Amino acid sequence: MSVSYGRFTFGKLVAVLKGAAILAIKADSAGRLGRISGTLKVRNKGELVVGRNVSFYAKQFPSSISVAKGAKLRIGNNVFFNYGLDIGCTKSIHIGDDTIIGPMVNLIDTNFHPVDRDDRSMSKPIFVGANVWIGRGVVILPGVTIGNNSVIAAGSVVTRDIPANVLAGGTPAKAIRELNVSDDWIRRTK
Repeated sequence: MSVSYGRFTFGKLVAVLKGAAILAIKADSAGRLGRISGTLKVRNKGELVVGRNVSFYAKQFPSSISVAKGAKLRIGNNVFFNYGLDIGCTKSIHIGDDTIIGPMVNLIDTNFHPVDRDDRSMSKPIFVGANVWIGRGVVILPGVTIGNNSVIAAGSVVTRDIPANVLAGGTPAKAIRELNVSDDWIRRTK
């Protein structure tokens, strides 16, 4: 049985409230209007800051966020995450306002283990600017900065910095062309 309240059914209202409650409980700070649809697993031993109007759509495949002790994950306002998200934060990951993250995207700021005895890999921060669109199946590796308004094509592996206002793609990802984006234009409505 479904009870209707305006545009919401009771089931949808409970899901929205559940999402807001989970974000408020698991995050150090969570803005208003956070939504979770589906399964989002959050393991926070560091600092997780979630802006307002952040949506996690995790119905087809669950999403996972892990913030290690001493690490900081900051998610800006009006950010959308699609299903299958996997964030592994051991140092610092910043995701800017108005960013869209496609399905099956991985952001990891460490290799988690050395590949051989001489490997001195350490955690390196990831910075994703504002108004960025990250396509399906993208992997973003440690130490990467993605500039404002850029688009990362589906299936790309980002191993080095991507400048602002470009379409980037490939393995490893590189700038393909410049985009005509003004500072006041946002990819999606709020």
